[in-house]
Amino acid sequence: MEKKTTSSIIDVTNINEKIYDYIKKNISNQHFPSGYKLNIRQLSETLGVSYTPIKDALFRLAGEGLIEITSRTGTYVKNITETDIQEILQIRIILETTVIEEIARKINDKQLQSLNDLYQKSVSIVVNPNDCESYKIFMDYDSRFHISFFEIMGNKRLLHIYQTLNAHMQIVRFRLFNHALGKLPTTDEEHRMILEALYEHNAAKAKQAAANHLTRLKKLCDTIKLDPGNQDARGK
Repeated sequence: MEKKTTSSIIDVTNINEKIYDYIKKNISNQHFPSGYKLNIRQLSETLGVSYTPIKDALFRLAGEGLIEITSRTGTYVKNITETDIQEILQIRIILETTVIEEIARKINDKQLQSLNDLYQKSVSIVVNPNDCESYKIFMDYDSRFHISFFEIMGNKRLLHIYQTLNAHMQIVRFRLFNHALGKLPTTDEEHRMILEALYEHNAAKAKQAAANHLTRLKKLCDTIKLDPGNQDARGK
């Protein structure tokens, strides 16, 4: 009798990377919240794949600080504390302002158009309170707008560092939404000022616009308790 197998919901092409992306995305959008126990067997059955690529993905995510693996209790989504958030934002300010200052001198028309397209799409998204789906769309454009700076820079190692950092930032963005802030009212204008400076190839102006944008976000996080606290799902 032929053994029944679970059909895969993951395209088997480049399977390791896709499973890694799947788990990472579910952590970033809080579908797997802080303290959530990641069960390898359950993931294997859900995705229709063997344990090996799942274990590989979990080890990568542990290295990025998104999960913790313990021999006694299992594998859990790591809690990102308020201290973690402040450190992440400090690093982001240093990296992003430096990169924007650099690319302002060399960005070309095609790259500017691509950034402008992302900006226009972001502006068009109206996010109402409790409208998580529209916020996800906005957050995707917002994230791609900022990652584009590092792609234009052309430094693969720097891009990798920022992409790892951005996974943590996605969690912060969702926590902001959960505090009924939704799409922050100054975001569109601050993005416009960054873009305007890049069109002018004004490195100092672009750096300052980015610093203002990110510093405002950091100050906002200083005033709001973003630690999930009793939302931690460990043991549930």
